[in-house]
Formats: sequence, C-alpha cells, structure tokens
Amino acid sequence: MRIICQERLVERFPALADKLPWVALGSFPTRVDRTFRLGAAVGVELWIKRDDKSATSYGGNKVRKLELLLGEALAQGARRILTVGNLGSHHVVATAFYARNLGLGCDALLLPQTDSPTIGINMRAASALGANLIPVASWTDLPRALLKLTHHLGKDVYIIGPGGSSPRGTIGYLVAALELAAQVAAGDCPEPGTILVPLGSGGTAAGLLAGLAQTNLQSRVVAVRVVNRLFASHRRTVQIANQTLNLLKKLGARPQPLDPTRLEVNDTFFGSGYGVPTPESKNAVISAKELEGLELETTYTGKTLAALIARDQTWRTPVLLWNTFSPKAKLLG
Repeated sequence: MRIICQERLVERFPALADKLPWVALGSFPTRVDRTFRLGAAVGVELWIKRDDKSATSYGGNKVRKLELLLGEALAQGARRILTVGNLGSHHVVATAFYARNLGLGCDALLLPQTDSPTIGINMRAASALGANLIPVASWTDLPRALLKLTHHLGKDVYIIGPGGSSPRGTIGYLVAALELAAQVAAGDCPEPGTILVPLGSGGTAAGLLAGLAQTNLQSRVVAVRVVNRLFASHRRTVQIANQTLNLLKKLGARPQPLDPTRLEVNDTFFGSGYGVPTPESKNAVISAKELEGLELETTYTGKTLAALIARDQTWRTPVLLWNTFSPKAKLLG
C-alpha cells in the first residue's frame, strides 16, 4: 500500500526520503465537506475536515500520528507497544487496534478520569483488542509505573506517550497541513480563515501550526482546550510544534519557522473537568447530528463546536472544523 502522507512530506522536503519509518494505516487525503445547514445555524461559512474518515476500520486523528510511531516501532524491531492515557482514552483504543493489526502486543497505563459513558465503552474496546490495561493512581505515580513496566517488558517495547503527541507523531499533522494546502490549491475548498481543533495532548494543533508555516496558507489555528491547563496551553503547543520542526532539521530538512501568533488557545469551554460533558457540548453534539448527520462526542469535538457556536467575532471566515473523532470504538466495544 502506498503511504500517501510520507510521499507528501518527501515532496516538500526531499532530504527526508528514507529518513522516517512509516506504516500505512489510513486513507488519505481525507475529504473536506461544506456544511450548509450547520453553517447557517452557526452563522458562518463552515467546512469540515473529515479525519473521522481517516481509515475505514478505525479513524480519527490518531491514525496520522500512529503511522509514524508504529512505523518506527516496527523499524526498531519492537514486539510490544506501551502507551499512556486516561481511563476513557480513544488514543489507547486506536493504539491497541493498530498494534494488533501489525502483530504487536499492547500495554496501556490508565490514569483516573471523571466518570463518563465513554469510559466503559473504550475500556471494553481496548480490552477486546487484547490490550493489557493497567490502572495508575495519579500522574505523580506515572513515572514509577512506566519505569517498572518498561523494565518488566524488556528491550522489545516501544513507548508512545499520551495522545501520540511526540515530535515524531506530530509530524503526521504537519503533513495534514500540507494536505489541506493541496486541497485548497485544487479547488476542493476555500482557504480557511480559521482552523478549529480540540486541544488535548497538543499534537494535532501543534502539527497544523508547524505545517501551515510550510505552505502559502494564511489560516490561523484556534485550539479549544479540553484538558487541564497544566497539560495544554499556548506555550506548550508552540513548544511541541518547534520540537517537531527541530526533528525535521536533525533529519536534514530545512523547514520554515512557525509564527506563534497564528495560534489561539480558547479556554472557555473546558467545563468542570476532562471528559465531563457541558450543556454547551451536549447541545453542539445534538446540533451536528440533527443538521448534518455528523457524529461528534462531548469531550473533544462537542466542546470545540460549542466554541464555534459562541464564537469570537474576530475569527476569520470561512471556518474549517477539523473533525478528530472516530465513533468506531462503540462497534469495537
């Protein structure tokens, strides 16, 4: 299978040919759809980047990152993947799914999360996929748990951090920005004034910020924070983006520097905790389903759409909502 994303990166940076192990998992490019009814209800020209369709089996935003991360794992001869997430983590499900498909075992350290319906769904899905799920009491206990489990698993383990948002994983969304620029050039959609994404572990927003700097697009990224401020901020997202560009430089590429002012972090719609639905996110999920048949969820994409519904009038249009959610965990669970 051709790895379209890898080809797109090498086209932009020929020096990276054969420098980044990659495994084909997704179906790219993902399409961009105009949403007439939802856009009219929100009051903007609204387009959706359909990363929920990034793979026929299990889509969402994790696929782009895992193509690079699992590619490196295979190149290093790993036999097991060790990752980290909250109890209801979609990242853990996606990692378990693709690890199994590649013949790799999967262990996941799970951190506490406020109770929500997705916890049971995703834990059942990850378990059904063969993941070894290991509860961890708190973030302060995580380093010790990682060290202990890594020692137990030995040299054949490859570690993937929360959300896959390492510099290597984040390259997946740098390439996504190149993909969007090609779609704009082809006339598939207009140039977005604002690209709207959830802000969790940060790799999606950081990759887009770094990637936009490699294109002619003038779009700004608005990242809606959905996790605790300790883990997601403007500074942290820019840091990940710069680390990603530094990795490309180490591999021989010469990327353009990013502009931190092209990123806005919206803190308004987090609510009372990670994974806790808000009235606004619930209403946003209902509106997306009723008006467009679009399936969102209340933790990430619902809160992001809620920010658009109550948008800052300074956001430039048209708006592109990057749909990072895959509903397939319900089928797996």
